[in-house]
Amino acid sequence: MKRIIATILITLSTFSMLNAQYVTKPSYKELKATYSDKEYVRQATDPYHVGWYGVTSFFVPGIGQLLSGETWRGLAFIGGETVLLSIIREAATNIEGVAVTNDKGFITGFTDETVGKKNMIVLLSAIGADLGLSIWSCIDAKKVVKVKNMYYQDLVGRKTAMEMSFAPSFSVASAQSGTLTPTAGMALQLRF
Repeated sequence: MKRIIATILITLSTFSMLNAQYVTKPSYKELKATYSDKEYVRQATDPYHVGWYGVTSFFVPGIGQLLSGETWRGLAFIGGETVLLSIIREAATNIEGVAVTNDKGFITGFTDETVGKKNMIVLLSAIGADLGLSIWSCIDAKKVVKVKNMYYQDLVGRKTAMEMSFAPSFSVASAQSGTLTPTAGMALQLRF
């Protein structure tokens, strides 16, 4: 358990520092009203990779959300995973206490059938719920990443569209006396 908590804290701090490159970091909750994940088109400049965040969230629910800057959302998934793993561990320990095994190690029955069957139901239900949580986390992480990528695509698009470029210029202008006089200057070009 200590290793899990340490891993989570190290991952959180590492990716918090990596995500610090973006000055404004609106939350998924704010962005989902503006952007639809169904309209997402991948671009090479996207800061988040949809596939990797989805896969990591399947195997460790909540990690994709943490990596994309949705700390509370990720911690909720990790908390749910922790609770389910605790239930699975407790049910497995209870089954082990009442299980009767053969010489190959297979369970053939229970010393207390009621306790054994009850814990088997709890164990199988918790495993099913854990699988469901993993799938939900995977889908949620992909949606979060798509919406955030769309925001950053627009942000980058606005920055390049509003870029001002200064280009030095040199031209020749005629003076009042009719002679050509060189003039130097600076041009300002705005692109919208």
